[in-house]
Order: sequence, then C-alpha cells, then structure tokens
Amino acid sequence: MAVALKKKRITLIGAGNVATNLGAALKAKGHIIHQVFSRSHQNAMILGHTMNCDFTTRLADLNDKTDFIIVAVHDDSINDILGQLKIKDKLIVHTSGTTSLKVFEDNKYKQYGIFYPLQTFSKHDVESLLPIPISVEAPKKKVESDLIEIASSISKKVFLLDSEKRKALHVAAVFANNFSNYMFQISHQILEQENISFELIKPLIKRTVEKLEGNTPYESQTGPAVRNDQKIISNHIEFLKDNKEFQQVYALLSESLTKSRK
Repeated sequence: MAVALKKKRITLIGAGNVATNLGAALKAKGHIIHQVFSRSHQNAMILGHTMNCDFTTRLADLNDKTDFIIVAVHDDSINDILGQLKIKDKLIVHTSGTTSLKVFEDNKYKQYGIFYPLQTFSKHDVESLLPIPISVEAPKKKVESDLIEIASSISKKVFLLDSEKRKALHVAAVFANNFSNYMFQISHQILEQENISFELIKPLIKRTVEKLEGNTPYESQTGPAVRNDQKIISNHIEFLKDNKEFQQVYALLSESLTKSRK
C-alpha cells in the first residue's frame, strides 16, 4: 500500500518565473503555499493572490510556521537573502544551477539542499512539471530523501546531482537553450532587415529539434561548415559585413564546427 505524501507548508522567496511555476505545481499536488516574498510589491501581491496566501516585501515579516522554504531568485541575490533570513531551522533550498551548497553552510543553516528544475519557465505560461527534470542535492541523507519525495510529487524525472555535475548541466543548458535562442534572435533580425517573415524559418527550427529524437546532435549537424564549404562561408561573412557582431559570431561558429569534424 502506497504511503500518502505528507503535504508541506511552503514559503516562496522570489515571485518570478521559477517561483511561479514551482508554486503552481506544488499547490496543484496538495501542498500549501504558505507565504510569498518578493522585493517587488506588485510581484509579491500577484503571486500571493494566485497562490491564495500571505505575501510580503520584508524578509523580517516571514514567519516560521512553514515546512519548506524555496529561494528562487537570481544567483547574485541568494547569499544576500540567506544572510538576512532569520528562519534557520527549517528545510530550505535554492533553485540555482550553479550556486553550490556552501552558501548555506556559510550562513549557518541546519537543513538545506538544492532543488534545480531544468526548464526555461515563464510566469505568464505556467506548465506541468511532470516531464521536467528536477535535480536535488543535500549533505544529509534525511534531507536528500525529503527533497526527492517533494520533487517526485511534481515531476517524473527526479535525480541526484552534486554541485559540479549540476554546474555542467547548467552550462550545457545555456548552450542548448539560451545560446540557441540567441541564434534565433539573430536569424529574426537578419530576416527583419530584409522584410522577410520569420515564419518561413520556423519549420526548419522545429525539424532541427525533432531530428534529435533519433540522432545525436553530431549526427544531425548539417550546413556549409560541416562540409567545409569555404566558398559559401566567405560569401555569408561578406553578406554580414554591415553587422560586425553577427559576422564574428558566424565566423567563430563556422570555424568551431569545421574543426569538430576533423
């Protein structure tokens, strides 16, 4: 007989994309969103109303009637938040892909870990976390088990990663998501300058991702750089002469791609 999940009272520190999606997923599974903090009154109010809970813009006003604190803020704010927070004896995590456990140790926390969902979120388009990987890390087995239980209540893909491996995952994610989206942005600007609709290139983008279902990225790679077609590459670089930044990106990536095939 399956053991019923123990519902948690959860405090969200942060009211952005990650906090909104985690809060929605946890609430949907029966956990109680107890309180929301954000430095922005509007963001705190909106998420508080969405989660039907108390909200505040003052860390000092967070109460300790909670089971689980999620710090979902920018990396450069994590240490500052942890340094100011007075609640030190509750289970607390951050959601960063890069910041290590040491930030909790430095700020004298007792029960802590990392709860990193691997997805690009939007608070205006909340999604199910069931297919989204969540990696957890904790220095104590009991905390590790608690985090796995909470994560497993909202995701089917929960796994353990230490800080170095999670950093590698985060770096890989930046290449796969952030940098690829920047390539889409460059494509959009080039087409826009020529009064060509970006819609024309969307089927190509879709097919590029679909090919990964049955092939590695290496196997799926096509284009002039893979063929070492220097004539086309030079022609394209010449086309980009009025935009030195795009020209440099094109040349650098073409060179790297060509070398990867040798």
